[in-house]
Amino acid sequence: MSLFHPDPIAELLEKLYLPQWNAVEWTFPAHWGLSVPADVVSMYVFTQGSGWFVPDAPGSEPIRLMAGDHLITTRGTAHRMLHTLDCPAEPIAERISDPTWHIPNGPDSTAILYAQFSLRELKQNPLSIGLPEVIHLNHRADSVLRSCIPILDVLSTVKREAEHGWQLTVRKLAEIIFIKTLSVELTHGSNGAYGSGDKHLMHAVTDATVGPVLKALVQSLGDPWTVPKMAKMANVSKSAFSERFRNLVGTPPLQYLTEIRMQNACELLRESPIEIANIATLVGYESPSSFSNAFKRWNGKSPAEYRRNAKQAIVG
Repeated sequence: MSLFHPDPIAELLEKLYLPQWNAVEWTFPAHWGLSVPADVVSMYVFTQGSGWFVPDAPGSEPIRLMAGDHLITTRGTAHRMLHTLDCPAEPIAERISDPTWHIPNGPDSTAILYAQFSLRELKQNPLSIGLPEVIHLNHRADSVLRSCIPILDVLSTVKREAEHGWQLTVRKLAEIIFIKTLSVELTHGSNGAYGSGDKHLMHAVTDATVGPVLKALVQSLGDPWTVPKMAKMANVSKSAFSERFRNLVGTPPLQYLTEIRMQNACELLRESPIEIANIATLVGYESPSSFSNAFKRWNGKSPAEYRRNAKQAIVG
């Protein structure tokens, strides 16, 4: 008998697509402020000092952040992050374009690891997996999250030494901290932190009927999937499978399949040199033309236009 038990949280997070992922570490003097627009998922990790998270929504209460706090805006909510509530805020785009900006540490300085990715090109948020709108944890108070502390130390050293490739290393280490924070929050959620009526992917991945099919979809996007084929794999009728899938995941099976195919295609177009015809095959389309038509309906641009714009954004 095997002692191995599948990890549903690892399966949820393994294939996350984070378009335009970027990360920087800043040390601010007193009286700083940042303004972040909607559709940008942000992560803040405070390693020194304090601040206030202020959602730009009527009736929303600000959240006080201290050293050790991790905060992630899973829905890409427009907000400000301020040293004090009366501080002015500058656009995040202006500050993140200067990753080397640094003020020497002092008693009033605030040190923050900041990371972000964009939701603008996606129809479905990859973090729609049972997470709250704002994740707020502390790596000093949560023993599981404490493993982020040595990663943060390495990150600070990499930035300080500024050897070739240091900015890429910062982004990769920040991604590990991001995944770890999501994992801890999902673990709390799977232990009962969320209401029983929530529709989220955690329930679906651990479901005996839908879970194996979801895993197979992600691992074999290029296969010719149909709802009858999914239902046969689940060993239930087509109607029963469709109803259970929709209830757990929140969308019909083929709509969900299209979404993950297109997110995978975006990643391949942006980050690989693979020919578009080959990408079409990899994500499950019989011909480049059928893939191009489906991609344009989903994204508003052809695959070639999308790749060209992505390359221009990197150069710019």
